[in-house]
Amino acid sequence: YFFCHSSMGKFKPVTTEQLFLRPPSIEDFIPAGHLARVINDVVETIDVTEIESRYSFLGQKSYPPHLLLKLLFYGYSIGVRSGRKIASACEQDTAFMYLSSMYKPDFRTLNDFRKNNTAFIQQSFIHVVQLCKGLGMARAGMLILDGTKLKANASAGKTKNKEQYEQWVERIDADIKNILDEAARTDEQEDKQYGNKRGDELPKELRSKQKLKEKIKQVLEQMSSKKERINLTDNEAKYIKNKGCIDLNYNCQAAITEDGIIVGAYTSNNCSDRVETMKSVNTAEQNTGDQYAEILADSGFATYDNFEELHNRNKTIFIPDQQMNTETGKEQNPYHRNHFVYNKEKDCFICPQNKELAFYGTSVHQRSKQRSKVYKCKACQTCEKQPLCTKGNYRQIHVEEREPLRQQIRERLNSKEGKLKYFKRMRIESIFGNIKHNLNYIHLYMQGIAKTTAEWQLICIGHNLKKIHQFKIT
Repeated sequence: YFFCHSSMGKFKPVTTEQLFLRPPSIEDFIPAGHLARVINDVVETIDVTEIESRYSFLGQKSYPPHLLLKLLFYGYSIGVRSGRKIASACEQDTAFMYLSSMYKPDFRTLNDFRKNNTAFIQQSFIHVVQLCKGLGMARAGMLILDGTKLKANASAGKTKNKEQYEQWVERIDADIKNILDEAARTDEQEDKQYGNKRGDELPKELRSKQKLKEKIKQVLEQMSSKKERINLTDNEAKYIKNKGCIDLNYNCQAAITEDGIIVGAYTSNNCSDRVETMKSVNTAEQNTGDQYAEILADSGFATYDNFEELHNRNKTIFIPDQQMNTETGKEQNPYHRNHFVYNKEKDCFICPQNKELAFYGTSVHQRSKQRSKVYKCKACQTCEKQPLCTKGNYRQIHVEEREPLRQQIRERLNSKEGKLKYFKRMRIESIFGNIKHNLNYIHLYMQGIAKTTAEWQLICIGHNLKKIHQFKIT
């Protein structure tokens, strides 16, 4: 017997010059259940008449808006958002080639389309949310709120106050004077320097200095006080603390349903989430057309005003206040406020030494304007436990008028059912973890609240499209 030991007998033949028997279809290179097919079908349902009406019949034919949307949506779904990387993928990646119909749009085309259609991106986000509802996803009932910080596309070194900007303008004026003086000294060498040009063109360095000076003056006009600090590159970016570091960030807000669909998304330059609570709820309800009965969020969203408004709108609140998690250790002190018992009939508190803290009056917080009832003990000076109870002459307890509502929320959260329900809030943390760590979205490319909102919504569209893809597979 003869055994063939040659490599041709063991392996399949490989050649890069093999011709196809018939012209191939790009459809053949994409599996039936691929994410690109889902995105192709979803984008085709979006009405792009508004964008198409802005294009002219003159000149070179433009790429269809549907095509560019497909590339952006798929790119953001898999963590590719750079216009250059998407343009390169249209030449190498079969999924991008499928979505682009083998066209190869330039990176500037993709970047300009994204930059010039921020309002339409918001409409597309709402469309995808409504599509999720039509598929039986994005169930109404529970709404989970949270915010995450993404770095702004701006240099911290260009954030200055009014005085610093004025000093910068003075330095630019001195530079411009030096450039003009140097140009005057070289007039006699004009022919050699300019050749066939007129010789009166502004030097490139001078043009850039004048452009910078005009931009600084625009920022100075926006400043209302000497202490205010504005960034020259992105006027709306603010210093916001993120994981212990203070940097130029945007506060990216999201509201998700119980099944993990992002139904509300926008960016803000507010440091705190407290001022975003109602806006986030309202945005989600406007996008979906649903009313959510249960609101879940962390303590960063808690204020008496938010509690009151949500309660008045018949929402069941699962939001712990800031003191709820910190009071556990402090309660070990026998004279902690929680050990004072309220007597509703007498409208007074009874201290651990069985002394009364009678109603003393009403106080209004100067900054927050919160009204509180003040209870004061007048027997403190004769009490031997006074040094352990208070640092002042008399022990006082301030009770905000909406304190019963806060206690009601605490009781709900401390119940067994409340703890199980509040644990569902962690679902939004896993979404942020996937966005920031798996897809590497830790900073924003665009500048300004309107454009960063559009970019954040593109990121959220990518998340929702993958949820639709998983839903179709299952």
